Order: sequence, then C-alpha cells, then structure tokens
Amino acid sequence: MSKTWKKGLTLLTASVMLTGVVAACSSNNNGGGNTEASGNGGNAKASNATNEGASNEPTKAPLEPITYTMNTTDEKLTWDTPIQKMFTEKTGVSFKYDLIVGEETQKQDLWLASGDYPDIMAMGPQEIQKYKDGGALIPLNDLIDQYGPNIKDKFGEYFNLLKDEDGKIWSLYGVNKSREAKADASANFIVQYDVLKEAGYPQIKTLDQLYDILKAYKDKHPQIDGKETIGFSGAMTGWQVNIEYNNPIISASGLPDHGNFRIDASGKVEYNPVSEDAKKYYSFLNKLYQNGLYDKEAFSQDDLSKKLAQGRVLAAYAPKWMVGNVETQFRLDGHPERQYAYLPLFFSEDTVDQSNTVVPTFAGSLQWAVTKSAKNPERFIQFIDYLFSDEGQILSQWGIEGTHYEVKDGKRTLLPAELEARKNDPDHGTKEGFTSNGTGSGSWFNVGDGAKLSDGDYATPLTKDYQLSLYDDMTKEVLSKYGKQTWADFLPPAQVVPGYLWQVTPPDNINLQAKKIEEAWKKYLPKLIMAKNPTDFDTSWDGMKSTMEKAGLQEVNDAYTKLWADFNAKFKASIGE
Repeated sequence: MSKTWKKGLTLLTASVMLTGVVAACSSNNNGGGNTEASGNGGNAKASNATNEGASNEPTKAPLEPITYTMNTTDEKLTWDTPIQKMFTEKTGVSFKYDLIVGEETQKQDLWLASGDYPDIMAMGPQEIQKYKDGGALIPLNDLIDQYGPNIKDKFGEYFNLLKDEDGKIWSLYGVNKSREAKADASANFIVQYDVLKEAGYPQIKTLDQLYDILKAYKDKHPQIDGKETIGFSGAMTGWQVNIEYNNPIISASGLPDHGNFRIDASGKVEYNPVSEDAKKYYSFLNKLYQNGLYDKEAFSQDDLSKKLAQGRVLAAYAPKWMVGNVETQFRLDGHPERQYAYLPLFFSEDTVDQSNTVVPTFAGSLQWAVTKSAKNPERFIQFIDYLFSDEGQILSQWGIEGTHYEVKDGKRTLLPAELEARKNDPDHGTKEGFTSNGTGSGSWFNVGDGAKLSDGDYATPLTKDYQLSLYDDMTKEVLSKYGKQTWADFLPPAQVVPGYLWQVTPPDNINLQAKKIEEAWKKYLPKLIMAKNPTDFDTSWDGMKSTMEKAGLQEVNDAYTKLWADFNAKFKASIGE
C-alpha cells in the first residue's frame, strides 16, 4: 500500500474507505483563530456557484483570519512556509499542528475518550470510523453543496464515492484525474547499488536470486563503516508490520495491493498472511535469519527508514515513500553507492506481474475529517475548495510563479534552482510548503500526476523528464545497466481498477474475529522467522493457521468477499454502468 495510507494499518485498516466513510476528530478550540468570524460575509457567490467552470473560479472565501488545529506525527510540519502563507492570503485560513509523539492510534483514542481533539483530523479509515461512531465528526454534504463547487467539479462522476452507506460524507481526499501510472512509480524490493555492482549487475527476478547476491556481498564485506553489515531488514512494531510482513507477499505474487487480503479472479477474498504464498515468504525470511543475513533488531524497531539511513542495510522491502529522503542524504554524504535500486522480485520467474494499477480516487490514507470542535466549518470547506480549484492546484503542486516555476510558451516549468533544491535538500518540500498531512497521492489533494488542468497544462510537475532530472549520475548508470531510464520502466503497463480493498470501510460485524486473527499473526511471525529448522517452522505455521481458523478466519474471509462485491456494485452504479 501507498505512503498516503501508511498510519495505523491493522487487519481492519487494511480496508480503508473508498466509499468515504471516514471520521475525524477536533479540539475544543480553533487554535487561536478568530472565533467571532462567522464566515458568512461574501459567501453569496460561493453558495450560488454552479459546477460549470468551477475549476477556473476559486470559491470566494472571506479573508477574516481563522486557525484550525490538526493532528500530525511529522515534527517538521509547519505553517510558516511561502506556500502556506499564500494559502492564508487567499483564504484567510491557517493551521496549527498538534504533534503526536509516541503511538498515534493510542493518542487518537485518548482524544476521543476525553472529547478534546483537534478541529481537523487526518486519519486512516479504522480511526475515522471510531470517531464517527463516537459522534465526534460532522457530515460534510451540505457544506460541500454550498461551499465546494470545485470539489464537486474535480470529483465529477466519482463524487458519490465520497459518501458512506448512510449517504453522508465524513472525510475528504484527492481524486485521480489521470489514468496513467505515475512517472515515479517503482517496485518495492530495494537493493543497494554497490551490491548489484559487485555482482556484475545481474538480472535478479526471484527472492532466491536475491539471497545469493546478498550472501556473497556480506561474506566479502562483513562490516560497513565499522558496523555489522545487515543483509535484509524490516520493522515489526506499529503499522509497519503490515508493510513489511504482508505487502512483500503480495508483491512477490505479482498481485495488486489490497492490503492484508488477496482477491482471486472470481472475487473471492482471502486473508493474505496465512496464504500459501505467505508461507513461502516467511520461509525465505527464515533462511535469511538462519544464515546471519536478517536484521535481529527488526522485531523491535518501528521505523525502517532510520535503519536504512545507516547505510549498512543491503536490501529490504521498502516502498519509495518509506525510504523517503535517505538517499538524498547518502548523496550529500558522498556515498551514492548506498542508494537503492527498486526491483520487482517474485517467488518464481514465470510470475505474471499484475501489480501496477491505477485507481480513480486517493481514498484510504490520511483523509481529512472535521470534528465538532471546529468553529465555522464552512471556512474549512472553502479552504479545501480553493485547493481543488485550478489556482489552488497550481499553487500547491507547482508553487509560486517566479519563485518555484516560470511559464514558457504557455507551459509551466520548474526553475533550475527549484529542481536543484528538490534533488539535494531532503527537507525542501517541507520548508517551501509542498508537503501536507496525508491527502492522497502526493500532497494537498492533488488531482493526479499526469492529469491536466483547464489550461491544458499538467496539474503537477511529475513527468518522466522531471523524474530523470532528479537522478544523479550513479542512478542513471545503474538503470542503464538494465536497459532502463526510470524505475517505473521495470513495471508492466498500468491497469485501471475501481479501487483497492483497503480503501473500503471494513465490515463491522467481524471486529472481534479480525482482532484475534491479527494477534495470532503477530504472535507467530517471530517464531516463523527464527525457527531453528524446517520442523519448527512447520509447527509454528500449523499453529498460526489453526489459531486463526478457530478465531473465525472463514467468517472474516466471507465478510470481506461480500464487502468487495458490494463495493464493485456501488462503483458501477456511481458511474452509471
């Protein structure tokens, strides 16, 4: 699953809500904003606006200052940036971030129990459902009808997907107007450049082939910078357990990412961590562990990127968003050879890769919901509506004209200094204001990389040429060894699919069974990976499978099979099929 999904992905969270059932929480103050501002002045145009031409004419929001509080786990996130200041100039709205330190879901639960939460909550589907059930959120339908013409215009035929089964909209996220894979798409198994170089840039397609080159490299280089070389790493605590011990199975099977589930051609859903492919992957990790190639700290660490930043991890399963700015730092430190190649790896060479998919919305992830603490919620919707306007899209995705980009021959082009900063400064996006809190693929509710605005130009700068401009010489050299120009070239052509199972609101009638199944999975994972011999491994596998079956595995699979069928039926109905 994607970065924008990332927080709190449990068994149930593996089903986030594409239908829009998301909840949020709010605080009992508006972060020092003007609580007297009614937000009514100057709204006649907004309330009377139609969808026709909405993307060209941002909603006219009053400019009285108002501040909303919002949760975040990003300690660097700030409103004191050039782009955010421009947002405030255009809308009067600003945000004050309430930093969560420690376990995020636990903090959100405490907020909900106390009734003291931020005005705006960015959360995954399971947490949003909790806040909705706890009466902490407000529905957004009427507010969007009155103040959100650009929201409705951009969503178009997919607008009804924002609605829950009760017909209400509980959160907002981005819509994807593009039907092409992103230019920065990549596979999720990573291997250090230096490992590939020493192996002679082999064509590795399977996990067994990966094992061979990792062992050869570590045998020759038992230490890197005075510390033990780590062949393969992971993270088992918090939400990363799902990314590290479920998603690799899906990728190695060549399947689309449906979270902790897999779906066959008939639409039947199966809990993935107990599939036969899962057994193959855990056996692979056990082989790594028994031969000194697996990171012994993987069972206790909750942030794989911090371990990757040490430069001594040869390989891992790590989506590009999880690697983050680690590679930029490697280049700055003069060690470009520690960067990673993003390679599709499978259980067997004859695997058909169906993993490259595109969906029409960016549901799932950290969706934004409005809590009952928010004063003048119409001002918040007007702010979001501005982001969905063409003007707002250009500001949030391209930046400020003359500072970040220029217009040449009617086309937007990033300035050389901006390109250089994006390439070499790991914090550039945060410092300038391009970085937001969730909101889907990219940031600030973008409408899709490769999509075009009403002026005929691209909505975001992310094109193949842009991606190539960010590569350093060593990256270009490694790619050339494989006859590729970008990491996306390793992937098959993209297929358009209605959505992912993790984007759909999880069924609420199997909560207890799902919790017990997930507990069994987490309990047996270390036993499987650290098994001393094949007999111990099989015993642990059989124990895990038996425990899950007794906990209601079949009921969970049946519930998700129905959920998937219902979602597809709703999707077809929403677009008139």
